[in-house]
Amino acid sequence: MSIIPQELTMKFSADRTEKKGPLGGAYYETYIKITLTPEEENIARKQGIMRTIIFGGRSSDDPETIEAFRLCGMVNITMEDLIQGITVKVGSGQELGRLAGFEDLIKQRCKNLKSNITADQFFGSGGSKDEEEL
Repeated sequence: MSIIPQELTMKFSADRTEKKGPLGGAYYETYIKITLTPEEENIARKQGIMRTIIFGGRSSDDPETIEAFRLCGMVNITMEDLIQGITVKVGSGQELGRLAGFEDLIKQRCKNLKSNITADQFFGSGGSKDEEEL
């Protein structure tokens, strides 16, 4: 017997565009946004996830901090930032792999945080019991 919690629907969206620079060259921009259900947001606030640093570091020489600043002008990115939405830019087509890699990393880290939110449903409301035949 297994009790399945209500399905949570955190959403990741990435709006990608190619733009023309002031000197005629192209640059690439992605607007990344996370959407939570009201229940997910309540749990995330309760667990302190909204202020959790998803990308970036605490010191200026940390590689993630440097990368976050280069890509979006921020030294660290929190779940709250992603709910508001962030813009990530690279200056040439040669850097598109960096942009794609960053999107994938943010998406994976958000999935990890969603696991925490989902687990809260098993422990909140008095707990739950899971039994299954092995």
